[in-house]
Amino acid sequence: MLDPHDPSGGPLPDLGRTRSPAAIRVDNLIRQRLRIGDPRDPASVAEGLRKLFPGEARAQDLESTGLAALPAGYGRGGPRVAESAATGAELAQAAADVDRDLQALAADHRLKDISAELQGWGQAIRPVIADGASAARLALDPRARDRVFAARRQLGDYARLARFVGALTATMNGSYRKLAKSLDEVAGLLLVLAGESLAGSGLGGGRFLLSVPASELQARRDSVLSALRTLQGTVDVPAAQDQWPWGLHGLREVLRLLEASGHLDLRALLEESVLGGLMDQLIERAGQSNVLGLRALGATADLALHRLHRLLHMVDRQVNPQSPAVTGFLKSIQLFLDAFRASRSGYRLLFVGRAPIAFYGLGGIGGPDTATQRLLGLVIARGRLAEHLDCYLGCECCEDEVVCQVILDKLLYDTDRAIDLYVLGSDPDGNGEPEWRAAAFGHLVHAFMTRFEQGGGCLGKGCTTGLKAPKTGLEPTLLEVRRLLLEDKGTTPNTLDPAVGGASAQLAAQRLGWVTGELCMQKLADERLPSLLATLAPGCVPGTLALARLSALLDTAIAALNGSPCAEVVVDVPPTPESSLRFFGRLYDDVYGNNP
Repeated sequence: MLDPHDPSGGPLPDLGRTRSPAAIRVDNLIRQRLRIGDPRDPASVAEGLRKLFPGEARAQDLESTGLAALPAGYGRGGPRVAESAATGAELAQAAADVDRDLQALAADHRLKDISAELQGWGQAIRPVIADGASAARLALDPRARDRVFAARRQLGDYARLARFVGALTATMNGSYRKLAKSLDEVAGLLLVLAGESLAGSGLGGGRFLLSVPASELQARRDSVLSALRTLQGTVDVPAAQDQWPWGLHGLREVLRLLEASGHLDLRALLEESVLGGLMDQLIERAGQSNVLGLRALGATADLALHRLHRLLHMVDRQVNPQSPAVTGFLKSIQLFLDAFRASRSGYRLLFVGRAPIAFYGLGGIGGPDTATQRLLGLVIARGRLAEHLDCYLGCECCEDEVVCQVILDKLLYDTDRAIDLYVLGSDPDGNGEPEWRAAAFGHLVHAFMTRFEQGGGCLGKGCTTGLKAPKTGLEPTLLEVRRLLLEDKGTTPNTLDPAVGGASAQLAAQRLGWVTGELCMQKLADERLPSLLATLAPGCVPGTLALARLSALLDTAIAALNGSPCAEVVVDVPPTPESSLRFFGRLYDDVYGNNP
C-alpha cells in the first residue's frame, strides 16, 4: 500500500464497492469541483478545499500558529508547481529580453510613425507569454498542453512578422531580428518547461496522456447514460400519437443481436448502474491530481474499454430499420472512447524537456522511438538554421537579397511548425497525421532547393563581409531539415502511390490531402498580410513583391504534388424546405413550362 502522505500521490481508491447512481453523481460533483481523485477520502477533500480557497487556508494556518491573519485575498493562486531552477531563470530572462526589445523598438526615433502599432505588439505578446508559461507548468492537463502550443504558434507568428518587417525596413533589420530571436527563445523554453512538468510529475517513460480533461470525460459519460435512458424509453417525454416507438424497437433489436451472437455478457452494459460504474472507474483514475491515477489508467483503460468496443462492433449497422436512439447511443459511446484512443499525443514533450543522457531508463528502456529521434534532430537543425539566417543580411542589401531573406525566414518559421506537429504526434514510426502534415514543410524546402536555387539563387547571396559565406552552412542545414521531414515520405506524388510502402489508395489520397492542406493554410495566411506590411514597413522593398515570391514557392510545392488550387473556406448552409420547393418548382417550369 502506498503512503497517503507521499507527495507523489496517495493510495488508489477502492473501486470494488457498488454505489447507487445518486452517490455516484455526488462523488463526481465533488471530484469536479475540488479536482481530487477520491471524494470519500477526508484528506483529499481537505486538500481540495485548501486549493479551492487558498486565502482562507493560509489564514487558518496563520491562526493555528498564533500569528495575525493577513488581509482577505492575500496569497491567492494556489501552490506553485516545482520546476527546474535553470529553466525558470532562463524563461524569466527570455521574457525580460522580449520586453526590452519591444521597448527599444517602440522608443526608436526611426520608427516613431508606427510606435502605437509596436506598443500594440507588446500588449498582445506579454499576455501570450504569461499564459503559455502558466500552462506549461500544468502540462499534465490536456487543455493546458493545448494552450502551450497555441502560445508557441502566436509567438512564432510574431517572430516571423518581426523578421519580415525588419527585412523590409532599412537600418532596422538587426533590431527586429533581436525581438524575433527573443520570441523564439521563449517559445522553445515553453516546450522545455512543459516537458519538465511531465517529468517532474513522475510520468517517466509512460506513453499514456489523456487527450481531454477529466471534467470533459464526466460530461461524455453523462451523454452516454442519457442516450441509454432514451434507448430504454425511461426518459419522461410524452409520445405523440403519430410517432413510432423507434427507441423500444432499437432496444429490442439490440437485445436480440446480443442473444443470437452469444456475447451475452454485453447485455449488462445496457444497465445504467453497470455502464456508469465502468466509466466512473476510469474517470476516477483520470481525475486524480497526481500522476499515479494516470499511470493506473494507462495500464487498465484498453482492457476496461474492450467491452464497449465489442458492443459497437456487434450492434453497428445491424438494426434494421435504423433507430435514432440506437445511433445516438453508439455515437455517445464512440465520443467517450475517443478520449482514450488519441491519448499518447504529447508524450514526446518528455524528450524535449530532458537531457539525452537521461533517456535510457527514465525515458523508457528502449529510449526514444524513430519519430522522436527525428524530432530531436529537427530541433538541432532548426537552431543551426536560425543562426545562419541571423548572419544572412549583415549589411544593407538590395531587393533580391531582401526577398531571399524573407523566404528563408519563412522556412525557419515552417521548421518550428513542423517541430510542434512532431511533438503532438504519437506514431512511433512517424506515419501519423501530424508527422505527414509536418512533411508539407519538407516539400516546401524541397521546392525551394530544386526550383528556386537554380544558378545559385538565395544560397549564393547574402553579405559576407567579416562573415563566412552563408552558403557554407546554410545549404547543408536546409538539406538536413528536408531529409528529416521527408524521410520515408518521398518528394513526389508517385511515392504516395499505393504500391509504395504498402499504403492503400484511400490512405495515399488522405496523406496527400494532409500535405497539400497544410501548404494551402500557409498560402492563405500569407494572403492576409499585405495591409499589415503596408502599415508597418516602408516601401523601399515592396512587401507585395516578397509575398508574391512566397506565393509562387508555395504554388510550386503544391503543383509538384498534383494538389488542387487553394481556396478560402466557405461554410455552406443546408437548404430550407421552402428553398427546396422553389428549386423543384423552377425545375418543373423548365421542363413543362406552363403546360400541366
